[in-house]
Amino acid sequence: MIRILHVGKTFRGRDGSAVEALRDVSLDVAEGEFVAIVGASGCGKSTLLRLVAGLVPASTGEVALHGEAVTGPREDTAMVFQAPTLLPWADVLRNVTFPLRLMHRAGPGTEDRARALLATAGLAGFEGKLPSELSGGMQQRVAICRALLQEPRVLLMDEPFGALDALTREEMSLELLRLWSARRMAVLFVTHSIPEAVLLADRVVVVSPRPGRVADVVEVSLPRPRSFDQEGSDEFQRCARRIRAHIFGERRAVA
Repeated sequence: MIRILHVGKTFRGRDGSAVEALRDVSLDVAEGEFVAIVGASGCGKSTLLRLVAGLVPASTGEVALHGEAVTGPREDTAMVFQAPTLLPWADVLRNVTFPLRLMHRAGPGTEDRARALLATAGLAGFEGKLPSELSGGMQQRVAICRALLQEPRVLLMDEPFGALDALTREEMSLELLRLWSARRMAVLFVTHSIPEAVLLADRVVVVSPRPGRVADVVEVSLPRPRSFDQEGSDEFQRCARRIRAHIFGERRAVA
């Protein structure tokens, strides 16, 4: 589904200086697989998502989806950012349908599908509300519904719950799992939360400090459906310790 092969990315500053964000990154993601990406701030996690989304070009290597090189944004790929990025003057329903209308893909059943998706996300009755009338968690649900309405084969999520409080974040993690389980698109999910990564993902990719490289890929063998009750399991703790050992070092990982 997604192939990232020997990818590197270097940015140029206004003064001409070079900043190497990623170096020789290779990763394959299967259809329907949920892959989380973790690493220290500034290691290039978000840059990697933007490369897959076609928002920025790779400096070296290749990114391909379904065997086709990514040269720009694609209709079969959707992205959810940390901020919901909703249109403040448009109601919930129009926000959810906006990308399809922009791409001239909206049809007679688009609004019905949007309403059904909002109901699945617990937002039935809020279709006519403005973003300012919703909580942060509700706004992010709208953003996720907007992405899912496009029926993407690839969903890219860049710390989508980072701005939420702890309780809302847990609720949204379980909501995301439920929505993904019903549709099973390939997901690349960037997060700073190790427990969140282990709870959600089939595999967790650990990225080294800049320039970002793949330091480890941790297979998560927890049974699905997942819940926070699994945090105390041996498998959950094994995965979390292995990830922490790469990010913080062995001593802090077992402290």
